[in-house]
Amino acid sequence: MNKHVDRLKVMFGASEVGRLAIGDRGQIFFEYTPQWLTTGFDLAPRSLAFNALLQKAKDPLFDGLHGVFNDSLPDGWGLLLMDRLFNNRLGWSRDQITPLDRLAYIGSRAMGALRYEPEYEKERIEDKLDLSSLAASVETVLSGSTKDVFTQLRIQGGSPGGARPKVTVALSENASDCLSGFHDIPEGYHHWMVKFRSKEDPQDMGQAEKTYADMAKIAGLDMPQTALLQVKVGSTEEQYFAVRRFDRHLNERRHVVTMAGLYYADFRTPCLDYKDILGATSILTKDARQVERAFRLMTFNVLTHNKDDHAKNFAFVCGENGWALAPAYDLTFSQGIGSEHTTAIAGSGNPGRDKLMAIASAFRVEAGAKIIEEVRHAVSMWPTLAQGNDVGKKTLLAVGSALRKIDSRF
Repeated sequence: MNKHVDRLKVMFGASEVGRLAIGDRGQIFFEYTPQWLTTGFDLAPRSLAFNALLQKAKDPLFDGLHGVFNDSLPDGWGLLLMDRLFNNRLGWSRDQITPLDRLAYIGSRAMGALRYEPEYEKERIEDKLDLSSLAASVETVLSGSTKDVFTQLRIQGGSPGGARPKVTVALSENASDCLSGFHDIPEGYHHWMVKFRSKEDPQDMGQAEKTYADMAKIAGLDMPQTALLQVKVGSTEEQYFAVRRFDRHLNERRHVVTMAGLYYADFRTPCLDYKDILGATSILTKDARQVERAFRLMTFNVLTHNKDDHAKNFAFVCGENGWALAPAYDLTFSQGIGSEHTTAIAGSGNPGRDKLMAIASAFRVEAGAKIIEEVRHAVSMWPTLAQGNDVGKKTLLAVGSALRKIDSRF
């Protein structure tokens, strides 16, 4: 590819969902195929019209791209890798790369079930991977010692969202073997995401996030399987947090849409309230149990100082039984985040028990008070769980102190 992409097929498995195209004035249009309208499902209820009309995005926030398709694109780390490729190969600056160029680059490697044709990436990659080599490549890129990006790292790490370096891989049951995961995986393997450390992260970042995942499970949140992977990087041993992907089940891909994609919500700025999260959950799932799950997630975020609770950190999965709130993800203590939550709680960025109960009342979560106490109990286990995961003393004490201050308001 040496010119910009102006048309793309949107695919779900072997089925063509619709087509994206850039018009004469640079506007992006989408049109469902008649067959998908007959046999498929609404990709983004109330966000993308489920009809045969040619439609533009509801909001220009994502450079004119429709929210549900913008969810296929990475941010932070993934964009860094992508931008370097386009600059190195084609001399394009970031502002010259169009959303359709980016989707063609992602191709079949997007998070969720959608894929895009024609696909830009044609290079052969090794299916057998070595996490130590990938981790060393991450450190090289972060150090700024090279403008190039190693092909395998760019492909494995080019699709996940978030600012921290990460890769998507397929791991064997005991994590002794690692595959790319972009082909059908053999029996005994599962799709995982492995998170490395950024330059600003403390040494025990992975251990701390694993402890949060353990607390969340005890608190009753729907959590994917998580693990700490010990990886040798140079002459040192690192422990990296890994989480099993909920958008994959063996070789099945699951459709996912985030609150950012549904609501055209800018995840970089505070723009939502948990009333929006619970409201969307009620509308999409029509299930009071799912609304209760959203309330439990909100409570956990509040009680654990997870203030990076932006619009991309809430998602919905479409399966055989319709829509469901996605399992919880990106749960960790917010280092260096401002004093208020990114997503407000009944209008408050730093709430007490009254605000949580106001949300419970508004959405008829009758078990609201019980859920708060269950989450409080799980969070009180931070010291024990943190020590079991080898969290460093500095983090252990600092996080523990912050959690006790929050608990005092409840």
